[in-house]
Amino acid sequence: MVATSVEALTSLATSIGEAWLHELVRGLRSTEREVVGAWPGTMREARMRVLAGVQARLDSSVLDDLARVANLAARRGWAEITQPDPEP
Repeated sequence: MVATSVEALTSLATSIGEAWLHELVRGLRSTEREVVGAWPGTMREARMRVLAGVQARLDSSVLDDLARVANLAARRGWAEITQPDPEP
């Protein structure tokens, strides 16, 4: 049962990260800004998004692990669509 819960939370954190990516990209494109450079998200933002998405009390180490999963999912998606920053 615990493994299923961990798998479910990991899957949810991945979905949260992907949604975060799409939200950020939509926001940039709606203001005619380009998707360039390194992923602009932070671990603090990732934690906040996971807390809001899970809506359950989490141990701090579990929260950190899930935030890393969410951040990695968002960064991976960002890397697929971003262009290199033309400024050094």
